[in-house]
Amino acid sequence: MPKLISVEEAFAILLREAGEGDLVSVELAEVLGHALAEDVRADRDFPPFDQARMDGFAVRAEDIGDAAQELAVIEYVPAGKMPSKAVARAQAVRIMTGAPVPVGADVVAPIEITASPAPERVRVLKALPPETHIARKGSDVKQGGLLLAVGSRIGPAEAGVLAAVGKAKVPIRRKPRVVVLGSGDEVVEPNATPAAMQIRNSNSYQLLAQAQSHGLEAEYLGIAPDDPHATRRMVERGLDADVLVTTGGVSAGDKDHLAGAFKDLGVEIFFDRVNVKPGKPTTFGRRGKTLVFGLPGNPVAALVCFHLFAMTAIRKRMGASDPLPRNFPLTLKGHAKAAGDRPTFRPVKLIVEQGATFVQALRWHGSGDLAGCSGADGFVLQPADAALDDGAVVSFYPLPAVL
Repeated sequence: MPKLISVEEAFAILLREAGEGDLVSVELAEVLGHALAEDVRADRDFPPFDQARMDGFAVRAEDIGDAAQELAVIEYVPAGKMPSKAVARAQAVRIMTGAPVPVGADVVAPIEITASPAPERVRVLKALPPETHIARKGSDVKQGGLLLAVGSRIGPAEAGVLAAVGKAKVPIRRKPRVVVLGSGDEVVEPNATPAAMQIRNSNSYQLLAQAQSHGLEAEYLGIAPDDPHATRRMVERGLDADVLVTTGGVSAGDKDHLAGAFKDLGVEIFFDRVNVKPGKPTTFGRRGKTLVFGLPGNPVAALVCFHLFAMTAIRKRMGASDPLPRNFPLTLKGHAKAAGDRPTFRPVKLIVEQGATFVQALRWHGSGDLAGCSGADGFVLQPADAALDDGAVVSFYPLPAVL
């Protein structure tokens, strides 16, 4: 029987059991948000030639600094053209950013510090040391050098690097398809008018939004009613996906049928209780390659636990080198009262004062208060039975739409 485990133990289990997604190649234009499935190395020196880093004039350092000295402009070299002449004493080549630097030149003098007293003549009005505004061949990385390591998440800069080395098709681990299933007769769809004892289904839609904010394909299966046979059928359908995420119905109530459906359908459960608030009754299991997350019915618990646990497993399956949720230290502005006997993830917003970034706790009434998380930039981890004082250094876990 699974026992109450720590958040750290839960992370270890998720990393161990998540497995790897299918290895595929995607077009470069579709690679954003994936993780590389292999190292990427430079196919040639970068830059591949001595390169000008400014618009101006390629000259010899020993020829400039005397504002009265005129240099003969012997050639114009735009980007994409090779120079045909070497620079000798008292000569200059008009050059553009990115163009090859001609032999003999050891400085590119920016056009802003030059004057042209006559056609094909230039004066450089300021002395510059050798190598100014020149990137020598291979100075960024040599041919064969590592540019991107396996597991690197691909953002815009990484996509540009891949293009620069000719990776028109990029090997990645396929993003998993996520399905979301609500549960309970007390839950109705947002377009319905709830009875006095019912609530609208906020959980499924905020989970869909979370998945989509990570660039994942996410599908909504509907609400499983309080009927074991109907619940089993809907869970079985969800097990065709890569990741099944349910909310509610996994505790010990008479009408909590999801746990029974998991058991009947052969889902191996690795944990079903985590020492965290909100989110203690969080379940993680797997059937074959399908990951299964039974999240609590309280909406903030579902929000937090998808962010912490489901996304850790998904990033691991996608081959990320750093699948654990990002966090970093920030200073708390204001006070946060003690939240209970379990480590608590408390919603906060970022504030900037005098150029420094802080976090500030939101007014929040616990795991059912989803409205209290509106405007949250993320969460901070609050130790069990401990208040947080103004100026405390806390671990900040940003939500994906923020950082």
